[in-house]
Amino acid sequence: MVDPTRLEASGRPGGAAAAFPDASWLPEAWCRLQQGELDGAAAAAREALARNSQDAAACWLMGRVALMQQGAVEAADWFRRALAVEPALAPAHGGLGEALALLGQAEAALASFERAVESQHDYVEAIVNMGRLHAERGHDEEAADCFHLAAAFDPAAAEPQLELARLARRAGRIEQSIADLERAAIAHPGNARLYFELGLSLSRRGDTAAAAAAYERAVALDPASADALINLGLIHLAQLGNPAQAERMFRRAAEIAPGLLPAQVNLGLALQEQGRMEEALAHYDTQLARGPSDELRWHRGIVLLAMGRFQEGWEGYEARKRQPKGARSFPYPDWDGTPLAGRTILIYGEQGVGDEIMFASCLPEVVAHAGGCVIECDRRLTGLYRRSFPRAAVHGALRDGSRDWLEAYPEIEVQSAIGSLPRFLRRSRAAFPAHRGYLAADPRRAAAWRERLSASGAQMRVGLAWRGGTRKTRGGLRSIAPAALGPLLRVHGAQFVSLQRGATNDDLSQLEREHGRPLATFGAALDDLDETAALAGALDLVVSVDCTMAHLTGALGRRAWVLLPASPDWRYPWQGETMPWYPSLTLMRQPSPGEWGPAIEAAAARLERIVAERAPGDNDDS
Repeated sequence: MVDPTRLEASGRPGGAAAAFPDASWLPEAWCRLQQGELDGAAAAAREALARNSQDAAACWLMGRVALMQQGAVEAADWFRRALAVEPALAPAHGGLGEALALLGQAEAALASFERAVESQHDYVEAIVNMGRLHAERGHDEEAADCFHLAAAFDPAAAEPQLELARLARRAGRIEQSIADLERAAIAHPGNARLYFELGLSLSRRGDTAAAAAAYERAVALDPASADALINLGLIHLAQLGNPAQAERMFRRAAEIAPGLLPAQVNLGLALQEQGRMEEALAHYDTQLARGPSDELRWHRGIVLLAMGRFQEGWEGYEARKRQPKGARSFPYPDWDGTPLAGRTILIYGEQGVGDEIMFASCLPEVVAHAGGCVIECDRRLTGLYRRSFPRAAVHGALRDGSRDWLEAYPEIEVQSAIGSLPRFLRRSRAAFPAHRGYLAADPRRAAAWRERLSASGAQMRVGLAWRGGTRKTRGGLRSIAPAALGPLLRVHGAQFVSLQRGATNDDLSQLEREHGRPLATFGAALDDLDETAALAGALDLVVSVDCTMAHLTGALGRRAWVLLPASPDWRYPWQGETMPWYPSLTLMRQPSPGEWGPAIEAAAARLERIVAERAPGDNDDS
């Protein structure tokens, strides 16, 4: 949407200097507007209107003030008053276009921008705003034409270059976007928005340090930039593992814009990351008292779940469905927890594969008590689910929005997202079953893997997974550099197997070079989740970070040690060595953010004791 708080790149009052040659009072009033003195600017315009009610310049300026105050309807009225006096007034057509864009009247806004350019062909601000509107509507080619035209009329203007860089980023041309923004920043070193956009592009490239530096520069140039503070705080929170610094950034943003939801949500997350659960909960309660918000309610639910307050937490967790992109739709009523005897229920997958595996612990109960059960899951889980839940009909989905496959199941009466099952089935810690595995690997394939691995003669067969998540899901905090695994690899009597999907040759060669212990690698097996399950079923132990491998091993009922960051994901309890979802997992934690050494040393010492106690060939194939 066109942002009325953005002053034109050229610093000109929308071409007003040329359009209003007789308005001697206007330059001073415009200066006040640029400095944020809206009352002073409006007072000057009212004085001019008191002298002449048909003063087009005064009507135009009142429209600019209204836009700055988010009063789009009032602004449109003022611009129309100015046009009633001077029908060809380019700044008034441009201002009307901005107001109409804010009101969601895209076609009318484009028409106003076009009339502004017809009246003044080099009206850069109107051309840029027309390009922004095209971009918002997904018309990137038309948008680019506008920005290139604006740049041709005013090569010194920052806005056209900035918008072209944004288009490049959206199209995936990250390097071009960065280069364009860096070039523009050299020409406009005082433009905070250029550095903010540069931070976005550098972050997309994965260059965390450079992105943080760009946001810091944006904040230095514009200390009131709440968006830059929030993005800088998110880097500290989710990538650098510095939640205390992130908290300071979010508090500053919240002071600048108390009603800005991302500032309040992320402030709660920063408190949670520091283990200040009660404070985080109180913060969300305070914000919700000011007004309803599904995002706040969802994050509050996450805190409660992390604290083990499951009944309350699941209620808040349901708010995820009411957020943008938060819900999938099927043509059945939601299951309300009432008995399913004689009824067929559709359980559909959501979120990542790890979540589907975790929430699948509820499926045995649903299948046992329902008249029928249809399970829609990630295609990679199809084989596992069909073997594990033979009484259910399992459909592996592409998640492409197709619903044609439902025609094969006319008996479906109710539905449930798989993440909503715990709301009725896991309302307390006692409701989690002490299972020995609810997913079943292919026994013949697992036996083949055991035979293949037994050739090493090692007392223990140990799988390793050291990387989890993505940049958006705290991957940097959850993952371990391969070189840090040395204490584990130095344990003799253990055969180590790589379970790291996507492990690079550099990772594997570095491990062998630094520790002299090559990992057995079976890359193709890790591309097939059913084959991965069979491999995991042939191992005596899995040592993993928080990733799909940890969930899969726990769901198979196999022994695993999970290395967790100091502030773990909500799925793992905040304290203790055990987790309710998977009785076979043992949790080993960082003592402080970023400090993996003690957790890895503890795992190595425990492994060494176990290996020493086992006789050669005494493998646990249970």
